[in-house]
Amino acid sequence: MGYKRQQVREGGLVRDARAGDGLMSSSPRITTVATAGNLTIGLDAMLGGIARFTGAAGAVTYTTPTAAAILAALPEMDIGDSFEFRLTNTAAQAATIAGGTGVTAIAGNLVVNATSKVFTLVKTSATAMDLYGN
Repeated sequence: MGYKRQQVREGGLVRDARAGDGLMSSSPRITTVATAGNLTIGLDAMLGGIARFTGAAGAVTYTTPTAAAILAALPEMDIGDSFEFRLTNTAAQAATIAGGTGVTAIAGNLVVNATSKVFTLVKTSATAMDLYGN
């Protein structure tokens, strides 16, 4: 799944879309991870759209990749662009989602306990992103 900059017509001219106009692929891929402890969410699992964690054996922390890694994988993103991914925790133990280096956890419910939640990452600068739990 990749981030694609759309072409937009404005006043008879064609230009690249601006912040908020980019689209991720509409065909999410489920990536299952069966690790029991704390871990960094794989970039492929996050960008695939659905990361499913099945191995938690107690309270764990799942950390996003660094902002640098995410932004390197999505070079078309402008400041203000965002994308969403779903994280599913099939275990009864709480999984807290944390931001990797350059990713600031901002608001919302960042705990996933035997459920599925949507998270939004927003590019806030050339080197940083904000993480929102919904």
